[in-house]
Amino acid sequence: MKIAVVGFGMMGRQIAQVFAQNGHQVLATDESRKSLPEGIEEIEKGPYGIRAAVTRGKLTKNQASEALNRINITPNLEDACREADLVIEAVFEDLELKQRLFERIEASAPPPALLASNTSTLSLSKIAGRVTSKDRVLGMHFFNPAQATKLVEIIRSDQTSPDKLEEAVNIVKQIGKTPIVCRDEPGFIANRLGLTLYMEASRVLEEGTANILDIDTAMKLGLGHPMGPFEVADLVGLDTRLRNLESLYEATGDAKWIPPKVLREMVNQGYWGDQSKKPGSKGGYYQYFHVKP
Repeated sequence: MKIAVVGFGMMGRQIAQVFAQNGHQVLATDESRKSLPEGIEEIEKGPYGIRAAVTRGKLTKNQASEALNRINITPNLEDACREADLVIEAVFEDLELKQRLFERIEASAPPPALLASNTSTLSLSKIAGRVTSKDRVLGMHFFNPAQATKLVEIIRSDQTSPDKLEEAVNIVKQIGKTPIVCRDEPGFIANRLGLTLYMEASRVLEEGTANILDIDTAMKLGLGHPMGPFEVADLVGLDTRLRNLESLYEATGDAKWIPPKVLREMVNQGYWGDQSKKPGSKGGYYQYFHVKP
């Protein structure tokens, strides 16, 4: 199967690696030419990359080499999509950008190709607003880091074809992930629930009821979560978390999604989350509040 990945940032690179490791040919593109060779290097040498998979015994050296050889790059979106069976758009959460890209993707990809967005919060129907063949558009939301997480949310709009939905479910299963299906509603399933927890945790913090360490510990030891809400925010990226909340507030008009003041202050001051995942970041919640995990 030939996969086109449009947007070769953090998530695009992870998605490309997942498909390549499962035997698919990947052609990635990005408007930033600099991102293309950087992406290949991260896939090879990053903390969840090919070499790390060999070290952990997940891949043999031969399998790693074959996976890397399946990933190619091009600065031209039309070239990336021309022969694709599946196109996955993985740019950041900007509706206008995604709409513009989907116009070009539809014009370039073969008519049978499945057109998917990795959006985490934006309305799929709005993303596909300028697309003619809306029946082949759906959401395919991978979670960070895509190489390690098992879940993929598949989002269907009212126009998504049942056949295309079934095709997407089968693709996700083939790459060793677990698909869940959701209607096109703001935040879908995981982010709607996860961000609700994060917002309530932020209120507990703002009220002075508890510090970030105790809040995270309560969720881990009390409710069995693998990570606390602030640890998750740092991993996902605080700039990403801010964009997600802004998107939800814009989509719903519900005041419960107004981003916490401290989150915006942190992002403005250069605290974008985990420094190993966000080059140039000053850190995340634990660094900002000078708390040792």
